[in-house]
Amino acid sequence: MILRRYFAMNAFDGAMTSLGVVIGAYITGIANPRAVVGVIVVGGIAMAVSGFSGTYMTESAERNKALNELEDAMLVDLRDTIHGDASRFVSLFAALVDGSAPFLASLPSVLPFALALLGLLPIQAAFIASIGASLVILFLLGAFLGRISRSNIIYSGIKMVVAGIAVALLALLLNGH
Repeated sequence: MILRRYFAMNAFDGAMTSLGVVIGAYITGIANPRAVVGVIVVGGIAMAVSGFSGTYMTESAERNKALNELEDAMLVDLRDTIHGDASRFVSLFAALVDGSAPFLASLPSVLPFALALLGLLPIQAAFIASIGASLVILFLLGAFLGRISRSNIIYSGIKMVVAGIAVALLALLLNGH
């Protein structure tokens, strides 16, 4: 359950950040696909490292605390038992999920610029396709959360897309001043 939350929250961050980068590049006139790809990929890597390390340290601390409390109650050392192994595994696995989610969610927005870099897509089409890809990822995340909560998946997906559109409108509004 917590891993779903980590994945959804951080994938949302990755998709929104990529969307923000693409819109920022568009409104500031950056037409070099290599620059856009670089910023999105490095941003995704930074979010992955941040998510992995922050989650690993937090989960390790929480799991060690719980293991220590169990050890105190049982008056035994559990570090080299299945309980200790499970505690370490869960911390690492949660960190991997948390760290990979924003990076994976940012990749669809990179693809159109990679195609533009190869000369297979005009830069203006890359901007449109990338924004569309980010909005699709946001919709899918919303639908995923709608399915988990047994809500209307279309409505949940649309709520996420509206958040993405709000980012775009805010960026355009701020650029006008």
